[in-house]
Amino acid sequence: MNASIHKTSIPHPGRAMPGLVRQGGDAGQHPQRGEAAPENLWYVCHLPWLRTLPDFRRRRCLSTLAGLLEDCSSDIRLDEAALVCEVRSALRYFGGLEAIHEKIGAAIRGRLREWGLPGEFSHAAAPTMTGGLLLARAGGGVAVYRRANLRAALRQLPVAVLGPDRKQSHKLRNMGIRQLGDLWRLPVASLVTRFGAAFVEQLDRALGKAPEPMPKYVPPLSFRASLDLPAETADLDRLLPAAEELLARLGDFLGKHCLAAAHLEFGLLHERRPATGIALELRRPSACRRHFLLLLRTRLGELAPPAPVTALRLEVTRFGPWLDRNPQLLRNDKAAGAEDGGIDQLLERLRARLGEGRIRGIEAVADHRPEYASREFDHAEGGKAGPGAPATASPRPLRLLGEPRRLACRNGQPLHHGPITLLSGPERIESGWWSGGDMRRDYYIGRENNGRRLWLFRECDPGQHWYLHGFFA
Repeated sequence: MNASIHKTSIPHPGRAMPGLVRQGGDAGQHPQRGEAAPENLWYVCHLPWLRTLPDFRRRRCLSTLAGLLEDCSSDIRLDEAALVCEVRSALRYFGGLEAIHEKIGAAIRGRLREWGLPGEFSHAAAPTMTGGLLLARAGGGVAVYRRANLRAALRQLPVAVLGPDRKQSHKLRNMGIRQLGDLWRLPVASLVTRFGAAFVEQLDRALGKAPEPMPKYVPPLSFRASLDLPAETADLDRLLPAAEELLARLGDFLGKHCLAAAHLEFGLLHERRPATGIALELRRPSACRRHFLLLLRTRLGELAPPAPVTALRLEVTRFGPWLDRNPQLLRNDKAAGAEDGGIDQLLERLRARLGEGRIRGIEAVADHRPEYASREFDHAEGGKAGPGAPATASPRPLRLLGEPRRLACRNGQPLHHGPITLLSGPERIESGWWSGGDMRRDYYIGRENNGRRLWLFRECDPGQHWYLHGFFA
């Protein structure tokens, strides 16, 4: 059913309409002294077409759409193809269930339109999550405010809302069971024997007789803060006190959640101009404010803003676990504020000063051919092979020539500024035939007259020329 056109609209609890079981009094009314607290009221958005999406995309869509419901509810649950939120406490604030539905429906339809996905969904409300879900699966447009009226509202629903498999559907059809009310007339023990406990438990959960284990939506952590400057300024050094204030707030946030920041986004806000962004990417998540400030100061030194700055903004959306690498139980203040960043902090400072993509590393690759046995990588991305990448145990020179240099020979002895004395070898490398880069070489370690060691090879193919391939330190 389309979210904007309802077969049976969700009415105000003071009006009785077909398909609605009305609760006496105002549904949003707070209990008087001596009265029992009102029951929960769960609003359900059922999107059946989500089942056709791949699991990872379906979960991502549900999680994103659940974030849109936070304006109306603080208790949001996720079903396989539905969103469920508790709205009883929000009825008076928003002016009734119809207003809540219009607000939620508009937000969901807008987001689905952005994604190019169908905008149809059915909706219902009930005192139990499962009850509301069954009503929504049957077409929705129904609100039940009191648990005592749930059985009457659910008994006319088709048994298909329980999601029976093919075997269960065949049994139900042969037994003449078409509606939920038909199931309630049969003994529970017989239903469990025929259809299984999980199938029958849905009926108990719908009536509030059994717990409803539905996953709760936990919003992703994020940190956003901004600070207006006393006056606009083009001197970026004057931004550092404001940055210290924002980083102090970030430090309190990280300490409260026992987290470390992995990616920081500073924004320099201007009057009538787009904000200037400064991204700080950390190789290892950190909670050290002094390190953040040092990186920001380095980036500001290389920045030329297009206009005076009026405000400063800080946003962190990617976090990591906070690990204290100091094993001491009792530490002084100086030690407590320090962080053992080592090479990681050095590389982050170099990248902040030199720019992205300027800090390169080298790692071993599992290939016998020297030209392909290593690769460069950007330190911001990290290497692919990891610290346990295989490397040959044979000695290799630190410096390799871009192209092997052919050597002259005298009486079969290779020459390079004079005759070369062979110290060790041969080490035969024969590989690459499967990729068109066939290689058959005998490698040797040689020494020149001045004592410098060389890495050279002789071809195994006809001709057997000598080539210089590298220099040892």
